[in-house]
Amino acid sequence: MAPLVEETAPSSDATSARSRAASSGAASGGKATGGANWRPDIQGMRALAVGLVVLAHVHLAGFEGGFVGVDVFFVISGFLITQLLLREVDKTGTVSISQFYVRRARRILPAATFVTVCILIYAALALPTARLGQNTQDSVWSAFFLSNWGFAADDTDYFSTNAPSFFQHFWSLAVEEQFYLLWPLLVLALVPRIRKRTFALVAGGLLVASLGWSIFYTAHDAAPAYFNTPARAYELMVGAILACVIAGPLRSRWRHLAGFAGIALIMYAALTFNEATPFPGSLALIPVVGTALLLAAGPDTFTGRVLSWRPLRYIGDISFSLYLWHWPVALGVQQVMPHTAPFLQQAGLTVGISVALAALTFHFVERPFQRKQVPVFSVDKRTLWLWPISVVVILAIAFAASSWGVHRQAVEQQQAAEYFDEHGYQDLKPTEDPDAVQEDLEEAVNVAEDGAPIPPDYNGESLREDKWTDLVSSDCYAGDGEQDADVCFFGDADADATIALVGDSHAAMWAPALDLVGKQHGFRLAVFVKLACGAYDVVQDGDNHSAEDCDEFRNFTRDEVTELDPDAVILGARGMLNMTDRDGQSVDEQWRAGVSETVDFYQGVSSRVVALGDVPARPDATPQDCVEEPGATQEGCVVTGESIEKHSNDITHHEVATAGAIYLDTEPFVCVEDECPLFAGDVPLYVDDSHLNRLWVEHVAPALGKALDEELPGG
Repeated sequence: MAPLVEETAPSSDATSARSRAASSGAASGGKATGGANWRPDIQGMRALAVGLVVLAHVHLAGFEGGFVGVDVFFVISGFLITQLLLREVDKTGTVSISQFYVRRARRILPAATFVTVCILIYAALALPTARLGQNTQDSVWSAFFLSNWGFAADDTDYFSTNAPSFFQHFWSLAVEEQFYLLWPLLVLALVPRIRKRTFALVAGGLLVASLGWSIFYTAHDAAPAYFNTPARAYELMVGAILACVIAGPLRSRWRHLAGFAGIALIMYAALTFNEATPFPGSLALIPVVGTALLLAAGPDTFTGRVLSWRPLRYIGDISFSLYLWHWPVALGVQQVMPHTAPFLQQAGLTVGISVALAALTFHFVERPFQRKQVPVFSVDKRTLWLWPISVVVILAIAFAASSWGVHRQAVEQQQAAEYFDEHGYQDLKPTEDPDAVQEDLEEAVNVAEDGAPIPPDYNGESLREDKWTDLVSSDCYAGDGEQDADVCFFGDADADATIALVGDSHAAMWAPALDLVGKQHGFRLAVFVKLACGAYDVVQDGDNHSAEDCDEFRNFTRDEVTELDPDAVILGARGMLNMTDRDGQSVDEQWRAGVSETVDFYQGVSSRVVALGDVPARPDATPQDCVEEPGATQEGCVVTGESIEKHSNDITHHEVATAGAIYLDTEPFVCVEDECPLFAGDVPLYVDDSHLNRLWVEHVAPALGKALDEELPGG
């Protein structure tokens, strides 16, 4: 995901005469030396690559595949650095490993360390405690150039929008540096002893092995494969082999076709790939081959001249700093701007700030080190100290930032405790009256708007403690990859009357309330639940589980419920989860048909069928982030009920009513007048962004029982 850093020749402010000499020498196919080694079109290719990545990360429609800009950089990096190593062998007969890393240190460490320190300072001042901890940990991985393995170990999904790390873009820099631990040694060991073409064959064998592993790993586990060094190595190898087999850009008329084909392949990938594309695998070959064709075509083509345009060359110059900055800037802008902000405003601000910071970093951090203008590190041997110094600085600041976060949270909890000692908590009493629950919620919103802090007993971790799974053990529901589960009973286990609860976790989160209601009303509750697999017969094909597993579980449930012959069936689902348009049907149309068909089936099993509406998901931030933000208050955690779940409720209600079944709107148990507080008194309503906290569900159990009274056995 990062624009990779290569050994660079003079930047685009070189004299025009030198530029012409470089273009002329390269185009002639002769063996360029000195200043003629500079390829102005490669600077433009860097600008193209970083531009694609930035457009993808500001979520410009149509550029979801802009992440392939990283693959462009991998190929360029392999090409340029291998060229440099081969020229050194031609000139001296060997490779100086120490000088290689001196150049890498000057090129990479100053800017990367500076941006890392800035991110850590921002994280300490502005991020919630849990995210601060995540980012300090990730900064340490990054300091050791191991962040790709850290993200893979944490099961990070590159495309997930759920609280991504501010350092996630460092993964590709880690891949490159790991590759260059071994590649110069291989060149040193073989190139002085064998012909370059023979070395290219050796490299080709390694390329085939890496590509085979990439295809296999991506097919079996795409999320960690995205960050995997062996699965990415073949992309750098393509550039390296190209450097071995061509002395300069193509000279024939085919160079023009190669240039157009290269651009076409890169743009095809950028415009057609998205988060559902299995990547890297074999599909990464499309932008990789496209980049190789552009490199082979050279600057003396139409595409080369376009890429050599001075403004593009300047973006190429600052591409490393631009990439380092754009991702944390994008996350910061998202954090401070409302989610309803216009796209152009958010994207424009992200791009503008990123380019400005990149330019400043390039001129005042990168260049002084590259030009040996920093006194202490102007001597090559001292330059090698940059890495240990960088590690020590990052570790120290990461520790300080983490300590500050812990201290800040302790101070705010103490202040909150003093506030509630003085003001007390809202008085909550269990009630069977649903209108009384609305009154409690209205008062909770008023308390929040009056400036109440977060209750001191809660932080991101404690907020997640009370879940429906405290009642329903893992044997009683199906997880990822499972197609059945034990049939477990709750409520009054000795009762003759039975209610079946069918659905996903959004149905199961009501089980603690139905357990209490069952004990009061004299019925037992049978639970049929699979995670991310709602009661309704629709295709839900999300991460880590398949639509086939979901279909099989629904068939299992229907057979078990039919045999159970319950007195009532309660259906529930998270509205439209993991659904996309398919087979010419919109998500709305699929949901409508799925609800209708499912309700019709269960009406044939039981005379009483109840469909629970879904509760709104929290659109702005997860509760964990909300309660741990610096200076967090309850008012900042009140959100509106607008969400896709609410939209699905309208369709569910219509289809259920049309079928003659019962629809129960659950939103009034969570929100009042479209405002959804996170706390009522000292009881949290949500456990995450969409599931209700077990304590609140148990609190509203009497009112839920009253709302279901006529549909319950004996009602």
